[in-house]
Amino acid sequence: MRMSQTIESANTNDFLNIAALDRVAWVHTGEAFIADGEHVWRVWCEYGTLLVSRNPPEDPLLAESGDIAGALVMFTTNHQEQFLHKIMVHPQLRGQGIGTQLMQAALAAAQVPVLLTVDPENKAAVKLYENFGFSVRRRIEGYYRDHEHRYLMVYHPPAAKNL
Repeated sequence: MRMSQTIESANTNDFLNIAALDRVAWVHTGEAFIADGEHVWRVWCEYGTLLVSRNPPEDPLLAESGDIAGALVMFTTNHQEQFLHKIMVHPQLRGQGIGTQLMQAALAAAQVPVLLTVDPENKAAVKLYENFGFSVRRRIEGYYRDHEHRYLMVYHPPAAKNL
């Protein structure tokens, strides 16, 4: 990671830049992707767990997203767990450890189990999450559409092992 980047909680003024990052972060997948709306990013900035990695604002790589190089958003479920909805890094800044630092910061702060979903065919992502301490809770057939299956994975922070 570049020395000038920092991981911190997003503030309410960050939502437009995070929404812009969301629109460019998934182009590489080749899938039809619907970015989360600006309105929900505004709500998550204030009420969710939303961490950002910041670069200097003058960094030309981040023209779309201001100083936001990466972001991670989690929210509380109705079962009092955290759901890791999204972790994303600007395409021009991948491979510098930004995603790892965002994930480490989120998991270090977790007081309850953290959930996420992942495509079971995405072996690299499954392995990555396992390396962070996640395990498969269950496989869900047709999670989004009939052909889109998911693993529901869970991370138990040390403080939540007995929950």
